[in-house]
Amino acid sequence: MYIYALIFLLSLTALIPPVASGSTVADQTVINIPTKPAVPSSQLLHDDCKKCHPHIVSLNLRNGAAHSTKISCIDCHDGHPPMNREIIPRCSKCHTDSPHFDLTNCSQCHVNPHTPLDIRLTRDITFQCTTCHTDQIEQLQKNPSIHTTLDCTACHIRHGYIPECFACHASHLDTMTNEDCLSCHQAHMPLIVNYENNTSSEFCGSCHTEVYQQLAESRAKHRQVPCAECHEKEHKRVPTCRKCHPQPHPEAMLKGFPTCGTCHGIAHSLKLNKIDLSIKQQRRP
Repeated sequence: MYIYALIFLLSLTALIPPVASGSTVADQTVINIPTKPAVPSSQLLHDDCKKCHPHIVSLNLRNGAAHSTKISCIDCHDGHPPMNREIIPRCSKCHTDSPHFDLTNCSQCHVNPHTPLDIRLTRDITFQCTTCHTDQIEQLQKNPSIHTTLDCTACHIRHGYIPECFACHASHLDTMTNEDCLSCHQAHMPLIVNYENNTSSEFCGSCHTEVYQQLAESRAKHRQVPCAECHEKEHKRVPTCRKCHPQPHPEAMLKGFPTCGTCHGIAHSLKLNKIDLSIKQQRRP
C-alpha cells in the first residue's frame, strides 16, 4: 500500500518544472495573455481614419483642395503608431519640380497640411511670393515706383486678396470707382498709364487742371474733342497737328512759320483762328 502511494507522489513531482537556484516557484510562473495582432498599414482604409480623426477628415473634405480630391490619408501617412512612428511626410515627397517647392519652412504659410490653401501671411513676405508670381515681380522691377519698395504682403494681406486702390490712394474724383483706376493704372507698374480713347476727360482734368480749364474756356473745336482722342493710349503722348490737320497751309507760308504754335499758340487754347479773330473784331470799340 505504501509503495503505491510513493509511486503516485513521484509521478506528480515529475510534472513540476525544476526551480532555479535562489528562486521560487512563483517567480517562474508565466501567464500568457492572448493579444490582438497589430493591423498592417497595408490593410488600413481611408474610411478607417475618420473613426478616430473625424475633425481632421471633415476639415480636409471641406477645404483640402487636391489633398482631398487626388490623394487619401494613407497616401501621405504610411502606417500608424505604434508599429510606424514616422508617419508625417515631408512636403517634398509629392511637391517637386517648381522653384516654390524648393522653399523651406512650408508651414510658415501653409499652417495646416489638411487645408493647404488656407494660407496665413505675415506683412514682410516677398521672395516666397515671387517663386510663383514671376510676371508681377518682373513688372515691379522693370517699372520702379513706390509699389516696388513694398513687400507683397503689405498689400496682399491674404493669399488671393487684391485690395482696392482706395485702400491707400485718394481718388482723383469723387465719382471715380476702383474699376476706373484700373482702366488707366496697373498695380504692379502704376506709373505706366494707358487708357482707351473713350476715357472721360474729367479724369484727366482732375490732375491737369490748368489745361482742362483752358479747353473749357476755348471757343475752338478742340474743346469738343476728348483728351484721350488726341493723347491716345499712352499718358504724356503729344501728337503732331498733322495727325488731324494735314497740310492746312501752303508750303510758302510754312517756310516762314515752321511750327503751328508760332501763330496758333497751344492746342488747348488756340489763337488766331477765325473764331478768335471774329471775337476780337466784335470787341473793338
